[in-house]
Amino acid sequence: MAVTALAMMGQSYTVGATKYHPGMGGAGWKTASGARIDNTKLKNYEIRWVAISQDLLKKGFRMNDTIEVTCERVPKLNGKWVIKDCMGPRVRMKIDFLLPKGDNYGFTSPTKVTIRKAN
Repeated sequence: MAVTALAMMGQSYTVGATKYHPGMGGAGWKTASGARIDNTKLKNYEIRWVAISQDLLKKGFRMNDTIEVTCERVPKLNGKWVIKDCMGPRVRMKIDFLLPKGDNYGFTSPTKVTIRKAN
């Protein structure tokens, strides 16, 4: 079976998770998918977007896919998120949550989450 088919079959992956916001560490207001970040919607938690490491793209995840996230440590991360961005080529098995500056998720340090393509 091709590696790229694994994500499509509902394969789950446990990955490291961090957060970012526009303007942080060179992150701009436009994602790798070409989507522009609406700061008002972001502050109102109407946007649930993530960036994933490029190795996860090789496992079958694609831009604009909806993924299901499970995290015991930070329950507010649980649920569906849309892949709109990717991380640098050196990053492996990671996901980065786009959150507003000063977010109230209680997500202050790297953690582990489980991801899979949503049905």
